[in-house]
Amino acid sequence: MNIAELEGRFAVTSQKLGVSATHQAELLALLKPLKDGPEPVRTHYAHSLRVGHKAHEIARVTHHEPKPLLIAGTVHDVGKCEISADVLGKTANWTEADALVMQEHVMAGYEILKSHFEFSAEIILWHHRFQKNGYPEVLPPPLHGYSEATKVLIVEYGRILALADVYDALHRQNDKFDGDVDGQRIKELMFQFNPDCIRLVDQLYQTGIFAV
Repeated sequence: MNIAELEGRFAVTSQKLGVSATHQAELLALLKPLKDGPEPVRTHYAHSLRVGHKAHEIARVTHHEPKPLLIAGTVHDVGKCEISADVLGKTANWTEADALVMQEHVMAGYEILKSHFEFSAEIILWHHRFQKNGYPEVLPPPLHGYSEATKVLIVEYGRILALADVYDALHRQNDKFDGDVDGQRIKELMFQFNPDCIRLVDQLYQTGIFAV
């Protein structure tokens, strides 16, 4: 899908889930620096829209509320607006220094969201916590006095978001896995990278939410 098609799908899905037109505009406005950036940077805007949609689809299988996942998924990488375009636009020749700079996007996104989209801010803190050498290592204290059930829910939403994020990222051109990766190899990597979610990943492929 091109950008216009992704935005159209976001609008339709948002309306179905009860996201107001005002909130839709606010969410997309937060991502405008990515949309308006040079071509390698704009790919992160499209990625954000795809991850939001994929996360809300996963919620149908896990029986979670899809609206928070659509919203959090759409803005999960909003902190990348604070990352240098030189780093953000890279598709090859990554260095350890580049990786450390890129890691800053999680806390940057949290700071951007916490004043208006508080629940999304809490969720996005988790979207890189489940991977090997996950980050950030230390999380800020909760923004509110959440119940224990809500604290658990935030982590569950974060785990779903992480699945959607890595699935989409594996479909993007990069040099981390020797260039383009075909669908079958992506499926193998999804099982490899998510050993705690083997049954769910299998179910997502069986239902067609993930595809080879």
